[in-house]
Amino acid sequence: MSPRWSTHHFKSGRFRVEDSDVAMQQTRAAAATARCAAAAERRRSMRRYADQCWPSSPLRRHGLRKTAHGHSVVVAALATLGLWVFHGQALAQVAKPGFVPNRPVTLVVPFAAGGGTDALARLVADKLGAAVKQTVIVDNRPGANGLVASQFVEKAKADGQTLMLGSNSTHVIAPLLLPDRGAAEAMKSKFTLVAVLAGTPLVLAVKESSEYKTLEQFLMKKDVELTFGTFGVHSSPHLMGALLASRTGVRLVHVPYKGSAPAVTDLLSGTIDSVFLTVAGISSFVEGKQLRALAITGKERLAGLTDVPTFQERGIPGLENSGWFAIFAPANLPEPVIADLREKIGGIMRQPEMRDKLRDLGLQEMTVAPGNEIEVWNDSWTNTGEILKQTGIHFN
Repeated sequence: MSPRWSTHHFKSGRFRVEDSDVAMQQTRAAAATARCAAAAERRRSMRRYADQCWPSSPLRRHGLRKTAHGHSVVVAALATLGLWVFHGQALAQVAKPGFVPNRPVTLVVPFAAGGGTDALARLVADKLGAAVKQTVIVDNRPGANGLVASQFVEKAKADGQTLMLGSNSTHVIAPLLLPDRGAAEAMKSKFTLVAVLAGTPLVLAVKESSEYKTLEQFLMKKDVELTFGTFGVHSSPHLMGALLASRTGVRLVHVPYKGSAPAVTDLLSGTIDSVFLTVAGISSFVEGKQLRALAITGKERLAGLTDVPTFQERGIPGLENSGWFAIFAPANLPEPVIADLREKIGGIMRQPEMRDKLRDLGLQEMTVAPGNEIEVWNDSWTNTGEILKQTGIHFN
């Protein structure tokens, strides 16, 4: 494009000036001035920052001065910048993030909504959400005694955003009953046990009007078959009932139901002789004088059922190992995330309000030293394996 020319009269002469050259020179001069001003402002900002953060620093005292020739030293700015970077690195080291979710957390529950497990999950979700300042969504994925939920969680990213409320039923019994032994052992390598929540004692109960007033009377009937209902085949109560039969010689016949409520209904109607259920499943009926609790699993009596003896008290070994609930995550969860989640969840479970809620749900507080959570899993794995061998329960 040809330059634009303008004609100007000066006295008697006439000259031409190239406007584009003048404009370019003016633009360059303005840009240079702006760069100098910006650089000066950056230096002033760094000096102010240094005055605030390191008023007595040797580098501050000696570096942010002019030289003997009166010129600003670039090294001074670099020194201040170095202090700034060092300060940022120090803060990063001090404030190492643990579990800082950037979106809602999912807590997968392996059973349908409305049951005791779901109630516990929602209590934990509410408290954990407040602790991490994020919503914790309860996602119910029932099926196959927890295997449906387990398979979903094990494929999730190991960042703490997807957790599972598991138990000895889902993470011990279910895998041990798989026909593929390799798949059973692989369960441990696919999950991280983050925190143990509570113990789940089980109760053997009969109808209040039953002829069996005590556990001893119930176990004396070795010449007849006695039925016991549970909330499912291969569940913890199923194993405990089979173990009780094995240890005492009583002839117990398992009757599985799809939940505790239908089992209690059949017990009240006289269809079955007894139930082996969680405390939450029968406590209201015991309080209402509709059912009588004969004995409870575990090593000590439960706060809400202090008049009910343990099986161990009655001389029957092996039933002192109660079930448990725990929070699991996919394998390879970073250690800082595990530690942070473990601390937060442990603090939640120690709150007086949570202890009261556990009691209402028929659960027992479990005190596990940090880092020893895996021992609970390993012990349960060993004990359950022995029970399966003794009772002959297998996958079918």
